[in-house]
Amino acid sequence: MHWWRRTWPGHTRAGYPPVALVVTDAGPLALANRQQAVADLSAGCWRGRRCREVRDYNDDGWREYDDAVPIVATTLQLLAEHGPLGPVWWRFGRSGRHSLIEALENPNNRAAYDLRQAAREDEQQRVHQELMDSLVCIDCGDVPEEESTWEYGRQGQVEWTRQPGGRCWPCHQDREERLEREAEEQLEAARTANAALRPCWMCRGSIGGKVGSRLELRERARPGRLECSECVQARAAAGLGLLVLPVPTGGELVAALVSAPDDPWWEERVLHAKLYPAWGRRV
Repeated sequence: MHWWRRTWPGHTRAGYPPVALVVTDAGPLALANRQQAVADLSAGCWRGRRCREVRDYNDDGWREYDDAVPIVATTLQLLAEHGPLGPVWWRFGRSGRHSLIEALENPNNRAAYDLRQAAREDEQQRVHQELMDSLVCIDCGDVPEEESTWEYGRQGQVEWTRQPGGRCWPCHQDREERLEREAEEQLEAARTANAALRPCWMCRGSIGGKVGSRLELRERARPGRLECSECVQARAAAGLGLLVLPVPTGGELVAALVSAPDDPWWEERVLHAKLYPAWGRRV
């Protein structure tokens, strides 16, 4: 313990007892320069030790004054005008003139740093909350606590990142399952409808294609369709060009006058006979 603390035990501020400097016998500019010169020469005595909190991830800090000498300065003219308790004291390390009590408060101490840090944390929280509010789920209205989280789904643990105008993980899963169900229902309806239509001209299979294949039609085939998707692709790969059905024979035309032909492609054969000449056909 410092010896002076045993002599004056009532001292509560950090650092040594303060020193007051009163300058006189010169003009205002000279007196100001004199105070500044003393402050510069004695900076090592009154400045204190700089500290910082590494975990706060900023360049800010504060000063500890356990081994510092607080120095206040004024002029005799100011003392005469305002008295020792008026705003006449300049505390080395601070700006402006203060009352004696205010001037003796250590500048940029830990309390001041804590206030600045609290303001930074409040601002970070505000920005974070604004971001989270922008990520509200469009289905259930849930506001997340974090932008990205690890969630457990059907494929195991996945990283789920919320997007503006997006969905939370449960709503995303529900939507994916609903879309899968709707797609499966649409495919089953297409399979049923296509199975009832005439078959593919080339392979005589379903016009919708092989069940479960990559090229299977997922919607009902149009009325004029003649081939499944696999046969259409095979025809294009072979460079065969447009599919043209055979021209009805004379016997088939005569029989059609008596009864409807038992030929699911009859109407297309008749139409193709009108649209395309008989010569140069590639059936």
